This record gives sequence, structure tokens and C-alpha cells, in this order.
Amino acid sequence: MNDSSNEQYIAHYNRKQEAIENLLGPSAGTIGHAMIPFRVLAGMTIGQVDMHYFPDHIEGTGFTTMELIQPDGTGAKPNKKGTYELIAFTKQPFNDINQDPPTAFNLMERRMCDNFTQIAAAAQEKVFNPFEICGIRGSDGAVRYIIFDVYKTFEIEGQKHHLLLCMEIFEEELATVENFGHKGFIEMLKMIKIYPYSDLERNWVGIKK
Repeated sequence: MNDSSNEQYIAHYNRKQEAIENLLGPSAGTIGHAMIPFRVLAGMTIGQVDMHYFPDHIEGTGFTTMELIQPDGTGAKPNKKGTYELIAFTKQPFNDINQDPPTAFNLMERRMCDNFTQIAAAAQEKVFNPFEICGIRGSDGAVRYIIFDVYKTFEIEGQKHHLLLCMEIFEEELATVENFGHKGFIEMLKMIKIYPYSDLERNWVGIKK
């Protein structure tokens, strides 16, 4: 990246951060920088996404990416609502990201980073639309199910973008989604105050046989 391109990237990044902070409130004074930066080369993912934290938007902590919308339009494939960064939430309050031993927040932060990294890598070739569900395999080897929704929209220099919510749900809830539809399931989660959190220390939603 030459000096001109680097300056363009930094200016665009700062405008993006300002736009997202206008929606979510100020970000925390720290960024979870990956030891190996996230990039996709020859179809292979290298590194993890950086994590950005928003402790003042709603109860708990919001997490976002900042690497999917590029100044030149490359990055994640746009969905039917356009280009996006990823967002997820935990009910756990923000604390030191290097806490030892790790807290419940730290464990969720690593889980959301794992989810974001896999989705960001796949999004270079695959379109992820609101209300769709994808399955990913976590670092623990178990399959995780993510339902998508447009959380908030924002603009950078007149270009519209959005925060695509990545909300983790139970496998047992897939039958409920089938019965009520993806949008209906999201509305149900909102009604019972589970949305937009990915914490799974809850009962799964549906009709138990």
C-alpha cells in the first residue's frame, strides 16, 4: 500500500468509526488487535479480525468489525441491503480484554471474534442476507448457528452501509424458525427481550415436545 492509498484508507477508516460511534456511542479506549492481521489470500484466511467494543449503547457490550468495508469497494460481498460491517452483543459488561483468568466477558469476546473471522472470510465469496441463517464450526469443533439482521444503517461520504447483526442461536431453535419464518423468529426474540444478544445462558425458544 503506497502513501496515498494508506492515507485514503486511514481517512475512510476514521469516517467509518465516527459514523458507527454516532449510532452506538463512543467505543472503548482499546482495540482487540489480532496478532496476525485478517486478510484473505488465494482463498485462504490468514489471521483474525480486529475487535472493536461499544460499552455504552445498550446493556452489556457491543462488538464490531471495521475491516469489511474498504474505500475502493472491495471486501465482503454486498447483500441485498448493501455493504456492511458485522456487529454482535453480549450481556456481559466490558472489562480488560487481557484479563487473566478470563471472565465471562473475555470468553464471549473470543467466541464473537471467532464467529466474525469465519463470517468475514466466507463473505469474500458468499452473500449473507438479513434473516438468513448460517452454520459455522467454532474453534471448539462444535457447529454454531448465526442468524443475520440489519441492526443499524449509516453513511460514509454519502454511501449507505449497515451493521449486520450476527446473533448466535441454538440448534434447537431451527425448528422454531421453520415454523414461524426467519423474520417472525427475529420478532419473537425482540418481544421476549433476547434480541440482539448472542449469550446462550438462556432457554432455547420454541415448543418443547
